[in-house]
Amino acid sequence: MEDRRRRPRARGSASGGGGRRPSSRAAGAALRRKVRELRRLVPGGEEAPAAALLVRTAAYIVRLRARIELLRKLAAVYGAATAPLELADGADAASADADACAA
Repeated sequence: MEDRRRRPRARGSASGGGGRRPSSRAAGAALRRKVRELRRLVPGGEEAPAAALLVRTAAYIVRLRARIELLRKLAAVYGAATAPLELADGADAASADADACAA
């Protein structure tokens, strides 16, 4: 039997792409910009390596969601009116919190 080897795909021929992919240089620059922005936003992110920065970011998001839940409960106890907040992805914050609590 013949030993058949797979030929590597051409760079632009990935299935499901449809459009041109950004060059690896442009993609790397975009990634560096996003990491730099995360370092600025996440407490303690300035000195963390990139992999640890992602872990810190996830933990920070969890802490922020818990803080929102606590503040909502305090507002309910003290009778403050609450309007639903819009999240970046368009989802209602109350339903996102309910989903998080259900999980």
